[in-house]
Amino acid sequence: MHSSPTFDVQKWQMEFSKSGRVKCWTLMERSTWQLLEAEGVLTCPIGSANDDPVLQEAYAWMKDSMASAGVLAPEPGVSPWWCWVRREQNHPEPYIEDAEGLHDPVVLQLSLPAEQIVLSCFDLWHCVLNKWYVWSSEFDEQDFDRAMEKAEEGSVAALQLQRRMQKSWLAIFELDQTVMDMGPFEAKSIQGCYWTLRLADVTAVIERDALTSHHQA
Repeated sequence: MHSSPTFDVQKWQMEFSKSGRVKCWTLMERSTWQLLEAEGVLTCPIGSANDDPVLQEAYAWMKDSMASAGVLAPEPGVSPWWCWVRREQNHPEPYIEDAEGLHDPVVLQLSLPAEQIVLSCFDLWHCVLNKWYVWSSEFDEQDFDRAMEKAEEGSVAALQLQRRMQKSWLAIFELDQTVMDMGPFEAKSIQGCYWTLRLADVTAVIERDALTSHHQA
């Protein structure tokens, strides 16, 4: 059983929704898009996600957070799909640089049911990836750093600090928070996670060459 969420997922689902749906963009290989065209519905197997152990740990934390917010995986052994809800202020879709690393990418513009997507701050997500503490004030940061210096690896204190750090990561879901000087809400890069990709939710297919460069923004 999952605990009750300590972040307000519905607030942001409503903030970014129109008629109960959220407009977003997902980057993928053309072969995956062709498979979606053929099958109509796709989930993302864990084996298809990045196999970097650091990323896998961060993905597992995101999956647990989604579940605690009531956005449950449809089946075992799947990883969430990722999307952009707002790449940057006044630029919602991804940039051409975001397609780097993909062999033959396309961008799917989607309209997802709001209750099926969990939104988070892209920049603060790097704290989860890098196992950084999300401090709420300069005093909080210094207090955590001092405690880390004193704690011995594997000790009760170290485990407590690990839990404190993971709890601090929940700030990534509070999109209007001001911790770590991530800028105003209107300028934040917002990403989304959802479990099921449906052909019926695709509203446009955008070729890589149609994307603008980050340097042109």
